[in-house]
Amino acid sequence: MVKCGICGGEAPKQPCITEEGNCNLCGKKVTLAEEEKKQK
Repeated sequence: MVKCGICGGEAPKQPCITEEGNCNLCGKKVTLAEEEKKQK
């Protein structure tokens, strides 16, 4: 089975990121490295 490109878990397909910024397979919040730098 294919590994998720976001969380590394087994996934039936590659994940997409929802409009809310979550993985559509596992629901984890996804942030960009640029956003993390702005918050610091």
